Amino acid sequence: MPTAHGVGFFADSVPSVYDANYVSVEDPRVDTAAVAAETDKLMEPFHHRRVIVDQGDNTTAAALAEHGYLCTRHIVFAHTREPDRRVDTSMVQEVEFERLVPARIAATVAEPWGDDDIAAQLNDAKRLIMRAVPTRFFAAIVDDRVAAYCEVRSDGGTAQIEDVEAVRAYRGRGLGRAIVQHALDEARREHDVVFLEALADDWPRLLYAKLGFDAVGRRDFLTKFPHPLTRLRIRTPRLELRLPTVAELRRLYGVAAAGIHGPAEMPFEVAWTDSLEEESFIAHHRTKLAASAPADWSVPFVAFHDSEPIGVQELRGSHFGDRRTVDTGSWLGAAWQRQGLGTEMRAAVLSLAFDGLGAELATSGAIQGNPGSLGVSQKLGYEQVGAHTVSPRGVAVEHADLELTRARFRSPVPVEIEGLEGLLPHFGAG
Repeated sequence: MPTAHGVGFFADSVPSVYDANYVSVEDPRVDTAAVAAETDKLMEPFHHRRVIVDQGDNTTAAALAEHGYLCTRHIVFAHTREPDRRVDTSMVQEVEFERLVPARIAATVAEPWGDDDIAAQLNDAKRLIMRAVPTRFFAAIVDDRVAAYCEVRSDGGTAQIEDVEAVRAYRGRGLGRAIVQHALDEARREHDVVFLEALADDWPRLLYAKLGFDAVGRRDFLTKFPHPLTRLRIRTPRLELRLPTVAELRRLYGVAAAGIHGPAEMPFEVAWTDSLEEESFIAHHRTKLAASAPADWSVPFVAFHDSEPIGVQELRGSHFGDRRTVDTGSWLGAAWQRQGLGTEMRAAVLSLAFDGLGAELATSGAIQGNPGSLGVSQKLGYEQVGAHTVSPRGVAVEHADLELTRARFRSPVPVEIEGLEGLLPHFGAG
């Protein structure tokens, strides 16, 4: 996808693979503010943002850092001379990609950020590359197992050695050198140019220099990483609750604009539906998450039904580590009300709170004239412990104060929580 400053490359089927979804900029003397704004717009369907600058410089990297991007520098190496020495490569053979899949999955899951979904997306991304670019795979086989692997991509005259990996249990045996030497020998048979990339501050660059590669350029990978809580998923029989992308927030805005309640009603303490505006709606969600901290957090989970957003179920905690108390608030588009979905989505976050975070108490409330919200609370076992008045439209109305203890909660639907491991500190529960 051409842009004003470069080209956008996107693969919607593998949204969490950063290397498959990015904006490429070839001229480092670019208006970085414009690039950041352009990337935000182009990458609304994704949680992350990435800009790759060819022949990048420190000035451009620093300017994009002001927009929240972190720089990872890659050095481009071209093969220009013979290796300093040769090693035995008899254990290396050409293999089909599928033989590498188990080793690739194990390597991904072993990473702090890795899980089965990311592993599957990375493998699917590789298959997309194979369909677009002729690619050969090589593996060092030890004890009938894949111990190291890499690939060679070709455009006919130029070859790229990529994805060099030694399985953790086999590291320190010289397999990295053997696998790259073999791939290099194969690539040189049919290509005039062979190159590869390495992280500027990682040890493989030293190995590549010994194998006859010299630095000829650099590429800066500038990434704005998503909030860690985007990994969290809560599923019920009909719903998935998670954090949305900006593109999904725009669809959610459409649900809210289509109607949540009748014009004569106001079921919320703050009459936010009286002044709906798309950009403010999106900014509210993004600002709320960005402002969350372990001592005071608010997570506006979006409820998805058949992959479409239908409402919001918020979970909040203030000094949760000490109080072990959460609060909830929610809304559903009018088309989705009176189908039990409100109960299902509240049960989902209560399961997260009680079973996942170790909460002891959940609070909520309902304004007079909002029987739907009160009905959900009653189904889930809340008890009224008091009341106070609120004035969302300038007229005082009663607000029932409700509480639910851990001991009283029984979810009416099965709830599956995925991705919570490692996220407890974000809730002050670590």
